[in-house]
Amino acid sequence: MHIEVGSIYEIPNINNKIDASFNGTCFAYDWFLKLKNSEKILIIYDEKKELQGFMPIFNSNNQNIIAQSTMYIPYGGPVIFNLPKDERNKIRYIRNIEKTLCKYLQAHYQEVQFSTDNNIIDIMPFIRAGFTPEVRYTYKLDLSVGLEKLYENFGRDRKKDIRKALKRKIEFEVDKDIKYFNVEKAMVWESKYGFESTAHFVKKYIHETISNNRGMCFVARENDKTIGGVHIAWDSNVAYILYSFYEREKDDVAIAYIYYKIFEYLIENNIVRYIDFEGSVFESIEDFNISFGAYQSRFYNLHWNINNKPYIDVYDYGEK
Repeated sequence: MHIEVGSIYEIPNINNKIDASFNGTCFAYDWFLKLKNSEKILIIYDEKKELQGFMPIFNSNNQNIIAQSTMYIPYGGPVIFNLPKDERNKIRYIRNIEKTLCKYLQAHYQEVQFSTDNNIIDIMPFIRAGFTPEVRYTYKLDLSVGLEKLYENFGRDRKKDIRKALKRKIEFEVDKDIKYFNVEKAMVWESKYGFESTAHFVKKYIHETISNNRGMCFVARENDKTIGGVHIAWDSNVAYILYSFYEREKDDVAIAYIYYKIFEYLIENNIVRYIDFEGSVFESIEDFNISFGAYQSRFYNLHWNINNKPYIDVYDYGEK
C-alpha cells in the first residue's frame, strides 16, 4: 500500500464508489468536501497502483494540521473501497491501510485529529503508532424491523409525546423547499458556544443534501405556526439527524413526533436501513435518544501531534 496526495476530481464516480464501499458516509461525498473547501484528499493505492480508497483532508487553514471537528463532520477517516470477504483477510487488509496512513500522516503533518466511522472497530495500528484514541458513542436504530416494532420499543415518555401530538393535531410536513425550517433557530446553540459553523453554510449544506437526494427537512406545525423542525442527511445505508429546533416555551413534543414521522418516511420510501441520532456526547441528548429504543454504536476520535503533547479534556464540549 502507498498514499499519494490528490483531489476528489481524480476519482471517477467518487460518490458511487463511496456508496458501494465498506464504510463510506455522506460526509465524504464530493459536494460535501467542496462545501468544506476540502477537495484535497489522500488517495490509497495498492502495490499494483490500483485504487483502494481515500481519506479526506479537512481544511484547517494550516497545511501542517489535519483537524476534523466532529460537531460538524461526524465521521471522517479512510473510506475503503475493496474489502476482502473473509474475516481473516479483512482484518489484515484494514490494518494494512491503517499502518500506511499512520506512516504517511506522521511523516507529513505536525498534528492530526480525525474520527473514524463506526464500521471501523479495529484501531490498533493507530494506537501502536502513538495516536490517542478518544472513545465516542452514537445511537442508532435499525429501521428494517418496521415502524410498529420500533414504536413498541419507545419509552413511555416518547409514546406519551406522540399521543399528545396526535391529540393536538400537530401537522407533520416534508419541507423540501425549506419553506418552514428555521436555520437560525437550529443554530442557536452553535452561536451560543461560538463554534465555527454558520447559518449561511448550513443553508447551503441543507440545499445541497436535498438537491442531491441525500437529505430532507421536516417540520411540525400547529395552528399555522412552525413549532419544530429537523434536518437529516443520508448516504446509501444510514440517515443522520443533524440540525433541529423547537419552540422551547412549549415543550419538545414536536421533536419526538417529528422523529417518529421521519422513521415512517424513511421506511415507507425505502431510503436507508439505519438512522444515526448523532450528537449523543451530551448526556441530556443521549437520554432522549435512548428513549427511542436506540442501541449504542462506538466510534473513535484519533489524536496525534509531533511533540507527543498529551491530549486533555478531549470530551469537553460544554453543556447543551
